[in-house]
Amino acid sequence: MPTNAMFNDNVLKVAAQLVAESMLNSLPPKAECEHDFSDNFLAKMEKLLHRQKQRQTWHKMLRFAAAIIITVTITFGAVMATSPTARAAVVQWAREIYENSMIYRFFSETADERLPMYGLDWIPTGFEQTEIFYDKDLYRSVYVNNITGQGFVFEYYYMANNTASMIIPGEGCILEHTEINGNPADYYQELNDADTNILMIFDEENNTCFSIAATLDKDSIFTIAEHIVLDKSTK
Repeated sequence: MPTNAMFNDNVLKVAAQLVAESMLNSLPPKAECEHDFSDNFLAKMEKLLHRQKQRQTWHKMLRFAAAIIITVTITFGAVMATSPTARAAVVQWAREIYENSMIYRFFSETADERLPMYGLDWIPTGFEQTEIFYDKDLYRSVYVNNITGQGFVFEYYYMANNTASMIIPGEGCILEHTEINGNPADYYQELNDADTNILMIFDEENNTCFSIAATLDKDSIFTIAEHIVLDKSTK
């Protein structure tokens, strides 16, 4: 029998259907599946359902609160449109927790000009740039150490209105609010440095968000971030 047989999608689809039909036909009749669950099990299920109903109620409250925020925003819209001082007083970004995710939202006006070119004045020994993407809205570069298998991604973009970034921290991840070169930053430290640690940096003066996602230790990530420099050709 050949060991290197190749199957196309149609053959695999037919095989999957046959397996599914065979499994369904092997199931006993519904009448034979009746089971009396223990009171302990039923109590746990009732508690779970109650928790889910509470979550749905909480989500409704969040939507109601969001509606109030939108109303207030519209009410003060005329003031914001005519007063530079009022616009400067408004936050440019905010973070919010949604279930197991951290979402960053940006409120600044969308910039018309192309992103300036930033680079890294320092990278860990043994790392090489293997990929780069750059357009008017986003810059992303990938660095890899072929010997250790470690890598990191450096990217940045304008903190433009309607832009949102999502981070899904792992279980036990530690969030640290800090500063990098005088700019506010959030650092997500996983329990194992081999997992992806993330550093978000918010340059409010230049309306730019930087991020470094890396399978590196904290000191290395922070050193990389401290050496983000504006390319001389764009100064």
